[in-house]
Order: sequence, then structure tokens, then C-alpha cells
Amino acid sequence: MLFTVLTYTVVSLLAVFCLFYAWLEVRFFRALGSVRKGDSDVEPAPKVSILIAARNEEEGIRETLESVMKQDYRGFWEVWVADDRSTDRTPKILAEYVDKYPDRFHVLTIKDIPEGVSPKKHALSLMIEACNGEILCLTDADCIVKPTWVTGIVAEFEPGIELVAGHSYIPTVKGKSGVLICMQAVETLIYRVAGTAGLAMHLPLTSTGNNLAYRKSFFKSVKGFENVIKIQSGDDDLLMQKLAADRPWAMRYCINEATFVTTNGKETLKELWEQRKRWASKTIYYTPKIVFVLSMVFLFLLMECIGAALSPFSFTIFLATAITFVVKCAGDLILILRGLRIFRQEHLIKWCIPVEFIHAPFTVLAVLFGLFGRFKWK
Repeated sequence: MLFTVLTYTVVSLLAVFCLFYAWLEVRFFRALGSVRKGDSDVEPAPKVSILIAARNEEEGIRETLESVMKQDYRGFWEVWVADDRSTDRTPKILAEYVDKYPDRFHVLTIKDIPEGVSPKKHALSLMIEACNGEILCLTDADCIVKPTWVTGIVAEFEPGIELVAGHSYIPTVKGKSGVLICMQAVETLIYRVAGTAGLAMHLPLTSTGNNLAYRKSFFKSVKGFENVIKIQSGDDDLLMQKLAADRPWAMRYCINEATFVTTNGKETLKELWEQRKRWASKTIYYTPKIVFVLSMVFLFLLMECIGAALSPFSFTIFLATAITFVVKCAGDLILILRGLRIFRQEHLIKWCIPVEFIHAPFTVLAVLFGLFGRFKWK
């Protein structure tokens, strides 16, 4: 009797959450069809400050800075790098760029930070206070940007737009990139597709700090990272949440290929695990509406895992789990195919099915450990 009740409960919950998930994917698919490139061309061209927070980045920061310093933007632009207590050769490398570009390149050295404050938010706050730009373009010290990056991002700032979420992806090389990198590339694309569709629906679900831009006046108007500066992660989407509270229409996702940024994937499962936990840890600080949507998605993935675990003991649960899994896969693939075309990553299609089998358990565990456990960060 007890197991019969359990069976009907699991099947019912699977059905309800699956219906919500399918409805959301239909909304996402339609929203992706409405995205477009920005077309702002104001005069004079707004001043731009490129901001990079760096800590012990000697391995890749030179390549990042070389790409950043090649911008073709016609207006005033400058670069600010916060050297956050680096103990490697990062300060020496930054000094080279100060000597090479004395009028354009600036370094803000951080020796210590207030107790309990997010290091990256602290670094960004200091740079924003010191810089001269009207529009702030952010990337990370291990990313590569195109010469057209700033020009393309600024074009997105049409009247009324305060924040632009840019696209970043993990590059793969045929025959050389490992399984972990390729599957990360697909998973990352899934997040970007959800973020793009969400912003098109005025529902800011996610963004990435390695390709993000917003007006300095907006940052000042919401008092920067006030109330969230102690949260280790979330220097990107928590700002979006502030804007979403009263102006959800004032942000957009950039699909202009000229602005796409490449970022490195995690080389080990341990690094990937820590990153995903960190991402999950900030979701409880989102707006109630977005917490509800993400909670419904999480509960569906959780029920998929529970259903899979109980399937050997009940054919009914097995059948319900299998059907909802097929519905999820079909919806995901249709959505991802549109995302692959938008972001010019059609070559990743062969990795989509393998990712489906690990997506639910990996996401569920990352959320649980991210919210209730601890994570390591540099």
C-alpha cells in the first residue's frame, strides 16, 4: 500500500514538473526567434572602460591583454586591471603594459580586502569608481576577445538599454579537445541559450561575468553591489536581478558574433565541480519569480533522478521516468539546435545526447552542494 502511494506520487510529480518544463521550453523557443542585433550609433561615441579583475593569472593574462588592446572602437576607450593580491608574475606583466600603453592602460593594485567581502566585487567596485567610461565592458583574465568586441557591445546600447549580457563559449578543436571539454562546451551553450531566451522574455535567468557590459550610471543608481557584496559569486547575474526588479526590459543578450568571447573549460572534474557549486550558490538571492522558475526546473531534474533510482522496483515509475526523459531530450534538442545556429556552434550537435544523460544528476548534486555545502574558489 505504501509503495503504491509512493508510485502514484512520483508519477504525478514527474507529470506536473515535466509539463512545466515543456511549457518553459516552448516559451524559450519562441523567444529565441525574436532576438536581434543592436543598432545604436549615437554621437559622440560613448566613453568605454574595459575592466578585468586578476589574481595570479600569469599563465594566460598576456594573451588576454593582447586581444583586449587590439580594439577597433572609434571612441575613447581605456583598460583597467585590478591586481588582487597576486603572488606570481602577474604584477610584472601588468607593469609591462602600463609602460607600453601609458595613456590607455591602468592598474589598480589591491593589497587587502575587507573581511567577508567578495574579492571580485570589491575589485570591480574600486575600478568602477576610478575609471572614466560611461559604458563598462567586463571580461576575465583568461578570456580572448575580438578586435570588434567593444564596437559590437556598444551598438547594443540602444535608448533605454542599461545592461548587455554578451556571449562566451568554450572553443573545441576536432580530434584534439577531450570529452570533458566538449561536454562542457555543450552545457555552457545550454546556459547561454537559456540566458538569451530569458532576457528576450524579460526574465533574466543567467549571465556571465566574462562578457558583460552595463552603464556606469546604472551601477551607481542601484548602489553597485550593496546588499550582495558579501556573496562570493554573482558579480554578473545579481546585478541583473537588481535591474529586473523594476526595469526588466532594460537589458538584452548580444548575439552579434563580433562580440563573442572565448573562455577556457575546466580541465578536471574537480575544477568543474567547484565551479558549478559556486554558480548554484547564488540562485537563492534571485528575485522570487526567477527563484520559482529555477526551482520548478530543479524539481523536475530531481524527480528524474528519483524516478531513475526507483525504476528497478516499479515498471510504472520506470515508464513515467522514460517518457518524461524522452520529452525532456526532445525539447532540449529542438531548443539547442536553434541555439547552435544562433551562436554558430553546429559542430557540437553530436555531444548533445551524451550530455542529456548526465545533465540531471550533475545539476541536482551541484545545486544541493552549492546551496548547503561549501565550495572552493581562488
